[in-house]
Amino acid sequence: MLFCFTEISLKKLNGSLNSIQVNFSRYLLAGILLLPAGIKERKRRGVQLSKRHIRWFSLLGFIGIALVGPLYQLSAVYLDAGVTGVIFSINPMCIGILAAFLLKEPISSQQAVGFVLAIAAILVIVDPFHVSMDSMGLFLLGLTVLFYSLYAVLGKKMVDELGSAAVTAGSFICGGLQLFLLAVASHVPLLSDFAQWAGFSGFADIPLFSGYTLENLPWVIILYVGVTLGAYYFWFQAMAYGSVALGSMTYFIKPVLTPFFALLILREEISERMLAGILLMLAGAAVSLGRNWSGGNGTESIENGGKQLDGSADDESVPENRRI
Repeated sequence: MLFCFTEISLKKLNGSLNSIQVNFSRYLLAGILLLPAGIKERKRRGVQLSKRHIRWFSLLGFIGIALVGPLYQLSAVYLDAGVTGVIFSINPMCIGILAAFLLKEPISSQQAVGFVLAIAAILVIVDPFHVSMDSMGLFLLGLTVLFYSLYAVLGKKMVDELGSAAVTAGSFICGGLQLFLLAVASHVPLLSDFAQWAGFSGFADIPLFSGYTLENLPWVIILYVGVTLGAYYFWFQAMAYGSVALGSMTYFIKPVLTPFFALLILREEISERMLAGILLMLAGAAVSLGRNWSGGNGTESIENGGKQLDGSADDESVPENRRI
């Protein structure tokens, strides 16, 4: 449920807080709070942190936080929160496609069918022959899905070595610091004047700690603490006590609940086309993630590898009889 409030929170905070400010603040906070769990996990594995790990944290932070965070917030500004949430749920299928090219992971027939159904869902929602949605918003959302999937695939090997909590905390902190340095640099007069001259006023004089009010505080708490920290933490725990397949349910719940919450909170209508797209997206997720529920051959799909970067527990914390 907390993940379903992501797009709504971003939309509610638009106008009162700068997108760069929101993202460096929430990821730095979550990364620092997750750091003790990450250190404990790494020590249990007996791995010494090296410069190579720091470089990987920096790369993952740049792709998954510094790029994805602001792009996702901007796409939520241009598009309805419900639409953004549903289309973003295609990322497990995109992870499978990218993994096939980058990690040479085979694409199963289930993944292929699921991806086709997800693309059909997007086409139904967007209606390319009569596009009424903002083209810039769709472009930014497409980039968001691409970079997030790349973040998950590139982080898979690091997760295998260090564990999910360590990689998540490291990438969150590095990505948050990169955005914070960008915000600090935006106050340099030369850079600030150039950003305004180029038409990117949102990148000029980015606020660091101002803009927080009693009015936007509830949404700040929901996004910073509820989504960025709480949702990931509960995701860790759910899969530690249950299974990775349990975590896959996020991609069944989010496409349904996000438009519903957007209807209640933002008064965004759920059209017949949107409803049809949601059903197709659910069908695609069910087919693509179906192996996780059936047990299959006991191996782990690439979607699970992608999720591990953001939340699944390592095998050492899962009881022997509950491991996949």
